[in-house]
Amino acid sequence: MTERVNRTLKPLIAIYAQQRPNSWDNEIQKLAFAIRTAVNDTTGETPAFMMFGRDPRGPLDLLIGETTEEAQPTTSEHRQIQEYKKNLINNLRWAYNIVKEHSEIEKLKQKENYDQHTTQRQYNEGDLVWVARPAAYIGENSMGGKLQPHYYGPCRLIKQLSPNTFTVCRLSDNVNVGATNTDRIKPYIELNRNNRGTTTTTKDQSAQEKQTETLINKQEARLSDLYLRNVKRNQPPMGNNSPQRRASDRQRRVPMRYIEN
Repeated sequence: MTERVNRTLKPLIAIYAQQRPNSWDNEIQKLAFAIRTAVNDTTGETPAFMMFGRDPRGPLDLLIGETTEEAQPTTSEHRQIQEYKKNLINNLRWAYNIVKEHSEIEKLKQKENYDQHTTQRQYNEGDLVWVARPAAYIGENSMGGKLQPHYYGPCRLIKQLSPNTFTVCRLSDNVNVGATNTDRIKPYIELNRNNRGTTTTTKDQSAQEKQTETLINKQEARLSDLYLRNVKRNQPPMGNNSPQRRASDRQRRVPMRYIEN
């Protein structure tokens, strides 16, 4: 089948290439449209009609706006062919309307399912981000594409061009990556090493600092409360020397099991 199509297409390309030898490859779509809209000698119909059940509108149809009427059938066989053609067109239109309605419903369902797993992130100028690495760029490296990281960075958002587009600059070599959509970037989280040798993120470190500050404030408030209580009792605040304890006047009784009868 492919060889037969090439046999038809090559003479057309050769005729066109005689006038424009350097631009014939830009006109292949036009040549293919001409083949699809030409009446075939064997079938008596165009390939487009045999595939889709209707003839596409060409440039002349768009200019004139009307199509020529077909000749009236003269034989019974011709009438049967025209009747079958008419029924086929009606069935295809009916099926097309059903498919279109079902497609619109499925689009709404797919959109709802997709939106359930998406999160809207807000980025600002100056934020550090990861940028998705194009698939073509992965193949340029000697290492296999599947082993390459899918994001590179850190990169900085230089300027916001639209609500979802930023100009990105790569910090490693200070190269302007260009306009990048927010779908291709992720927040960059910087890793820090603490004194115990474990790795924490900047967000974790700030949370630990806030927690430590809260504990210190609570301890200072507790010491201040104890100091005020001691002042009210006319006693000196607790220091290095332990306070004087009052002697107890409680009398201890010997248990009955130790008393000899």
